[in-house]
Amino acid sequence: MKSRPIMVLLIEDDPNHARALEAMLERVKEFDYILIHCYKLQDGLIELKTSNYDVVLLDLRLPDSEGISTFRSVHNNAPEVPIVIFTALFNDEIALQTLKEGAQEYLFKGEFDGQDLSNAIMHSIARVYHLSS
Repeated sequence: MKSRPIMVLLIEDDPNHARALEAMLERVKEFDYILIHCYKLQDGLIELKTSNYDVVLLDLRLPDSEGISTFRSVHNNAPEVPIVIFTALFNDEIALQTLKEGAQEYLFKGEFDGQDLSNAIMHSIARVYHLSS
């Protein structure tokens, strides 16, 4: 028996990547996901203030923000929401720094499938829930 759908906020400027992620999550049978997509960081921050999300999928390269400051903006505005970073930005230093500062997962675009993404989401939620209880 499935529990309630997992509310996912996707902050990603590339509509092709957004469609690909949505298709990946649709193929996962263990969980139901509701994906809300924002193209810009500022739109995502507004969405985080107005709705409840279980997890944020965050690209680090957006039209209005880039790099670790993108992560910091989201984390500072919603520190209780797990963040899974997925990006084409192949930078181990940024990856490690975001993880040190509170990101739960760091995935490289094109390097994961739907099951990997679902696992990253569910593990992130489990870790944050465990830490807060």
